[in-house]
This record gives sequence, structure tokens and C-alpha cells, in this order.
Amino acid sequence: MDIRNRIGLYGSYFLCMAGIGFILPYLPLYLHQQGLSESAIGFVWMAAALAGLLQFPLGVWSDRLRARKPFLLGALGVLTVATFLLHGASGVLALGVLAVLFAENGPCRATVESLAGAEAVHLAPPSQVGAALGALRFWRPIGIMTVALAGGVLVDPYGWAASVLPDRVIDTIAAQEYTLGSILRLLVVVQGSAFVAALLIHEAEGRAGSRQRPECLVRLSLGALTRPRSPRRSVWRDGRLWAFVVAMVLFHAAAAPGGAYLGLFVKKDLGASDGFLPCLFIVMMVAWMVLVRPAGRWADRVGRKPLLVLGWSAMTVRLVLLAVATSPEQILFIQLLDGLAQGLFGVLAAAWVTDRFADPRRAGEAQVLVGSCLVLGSALGPLLAGLIVQDLGYRGLFALLAGIAGVATLLVLILVPETLPARRLSLSVDALSRKRPAENQV
Repeated sequence: MDIRNRIGLYGSYFLCMAGIGFILPYLPLYLHQQGLSESAIGFVWMAAALAGLLQFPLGVWSDRLRARKPFLLGALGVLTVATFLLHGASGVLALGVLAVLFAENGPCRATVESLAGAEAVHLAPPSQVGAALGALRFWRPIGIMTVALAGGVLVDPYGWAASVLPDRVIDTIAAQEYTLGSILRLLVVVQGSAFVAALLIHEAEGRAGSRQRPECLVRLSLGALTRPRSPRRSVWRDGRLWAFVVAMVLFHAAAAPGGAYLGLFVKKDLGASDGFLPCLFIVMMVAWMVLVRPAGRWADRVGRKPLLVLGWSAMTVRLVLLAVATSPEQILFIQLLDGLAQGLFGVLAAAWVTDRFADPRRAGEAQVLVGSCLVLGSALGPLLAGLIVQDLGYRGLFALLAGIAGVATLLVLILVPETLPARRLSLSVDALSRKRPAENQV
């Protein structure tokens, strides 16, 4: 990938995901200040996750056109407009629709998340798919933490920032009297910059064009050449693929309720202060940032499945430990497992599905399948949690979610095969099949 594509792809992804640093700590509070009830905010979150499924037809369409840049620009353009209109919007319907478009798992960011991954796969050498995805996902936690920390300084300059920044800077910030609406206005510039950065992407480079790839892949099995891969739709008859789809949905169904209830559990049951709560979020993001790039390189060297099992197991252990934790400090360390699990999922799930499709012309379809599982699980998990949390309590809820994550881990362990060796053999035979005609002409 050349420097122009690195700036365009990584820059647009970084700036787009930076907005999540406002969404996670502040968007519910902002919507509440604008008049939305807690139940309405919960409905917005569920609607955003379901609307995120729009990424799937867009991903399939991008494969047919063999172009992801127009869809990235479209999603980033809509996101910028929604951010601009959200500030100053009034009325439940207007606020709800704009919040859905602006949300973390809404259609705009979900489409960018998936198609940016597809673009990274398209521009990467065939043997470095995991490393390419790891390099891309590395920028997500950096963007989120940057905006979250900056937002905290702007709305509360005399908080933790007072012990870090000079008094003159703190006084200048305080004099501006920033509100959540003010930060939202600043985010319009950030999201618009993501659109501008995406204009730099050029898709002529890559390995998915007709000149780089024959119509069918051939695989090496038991020392002999087998028949070419079945037609386009046959991958959807792959039972192992569907097992992994279920495992991905269950993973996020178990993980997603933590975003809504972990803070309440730590504050109400364990007595943590309000200032302690952002630390839980930051620790998870730091763990994700540190892990994600080496995870991509490890996936290309040791295979996908060992790291998949590790990621799913980490989520299960995390939820078990949350159910028995007795102090806020314990939760802080437990959140390292959340960063480990989410970081591994972000790289390994996308790499495994890309391998399974075994066709670079379907990179968009593969990535949006992963993204659709993420948003579907993120919708089902909070829905289930909302129905049972009052009866089970927070500890009982985390124990139940640990059971769901455990089932997902067993699915990965038993039914999900390793894909890296098959991929390497496929690529080797593919290269050999191109080389033989040239030798025959000589």
C-alpha cells in the first residue's frame, strides 16, 4: 500500500472512529438534555444497531462494482451532515433519526468499519491480510481515546486535566464554557475531515482486479489439484461459515450489555466515583491498541484459529470475573481482557471470513458479514439484558452472559476450522497456475 492510500484509508478511518469518543461517554447524556427519555435512548441504540445491517447490501454492491471508495465517501458524507444537524435538532423523531445515523453501530460508521476493512484487504499482499487488518484497526482506539480525553478536558477543565496542563491553559479552556453541544460542533470538522481524507484513496492499486486474479481459484488437496471453487452462492451453503456467524453474534450479544450496565454496576454495587468510570473505558482501549497490530502479524504466522479461541475465551473469562468482582480496582484489571477480546475479534474474525470466501473480488461481502454479525449481536444482547437485569441483578446478568460467551467459544473450538494453511496453498497453486502458461509459451 503506497503512502497516498495509507493517508487516505487510515486517516479517514481514524477520523471517522474518533467520533465514538463522544458517543460512548456523552451522547446518551446529550440526548437526555435535549428531552429524550431513558427508554427512548434505549430504543435509539437498538434502532442504530439494526440500521447498521444496511452495510450488508452496500458491501455486496461494492463487490459487484469492484469499488469501495464511493460507498466510503457516501457514508462519511451522510455522517458529516448528521453530525452538523444533530446539534440544535429538536423533537423526538428528528433527534432519534440523527442519533441513529451518528451512532457507533449505526449505518454510517458500520459501513465505514466494514468497507475500510475490505479496502485494506484489497490493497494488501495476499499473505499479509491479517497484518493489513491489524494496521487499520490500530487507529480505532487511538481516535476514540483522543476525542474522549479532549472532551473530558473541555467540559471539565478543573478535573484530572488540572494536574497535567498549565494553569493558564486550564483557565483559557474554562473561560470558553464548552458544553456537549460545543463539542458536537467541533466534531463536524473532524467528521468532514474524514470525508476529505477518503478522497485520497485510489483503487487502481491492488490484487483483486481481473489482471491479477483468474476467474476461479484452484486448491491443492492431498497433493493433487481439485476442481475450481463452486459458483458464487455456494459459500452460503458452508456449514462451518454459518457456525462462525452464530459464534460472532453470540460474542457480541454477550459483550454489548457491558457498555450499558458495567458503569452502573461499578458505581452502584461497588461504590466507585464518577471520575473512576472513564478509566474502565480507557484501560480497555489501551489494551486493544497495544494488541491489535501484533495480532494481525501473529494471525499471518501461526494461523487464525488459535487466536480466535483466545479471543472468545478472554470474553468468557472476563464476564465470569465481572460476576464475582468485589472492588472497582478489580474491574479495572478485568477490563484488560475486554480489550484483548475485542482487539482479537476485530482482526481475526475479518481475516477468517476473508479466507473462507477465498475470493478477493468478494472482500466487501466478507467484511460486511462480520460487521452485520457485530451489529446484530449488539442489538440482541442489550435487548435480552434489559428484560432480565431487574430480576437477576448485575452479577446474575454477567454470569448469564458468561454462559452465552462460553457457548460461542465452544462453537469456535469445535466447528470452526483453521483457514490459513488452505489459503496459503490456494495462493501458491494460483501463482503456479499462472506461471505454467508462460513457461509453455517459451
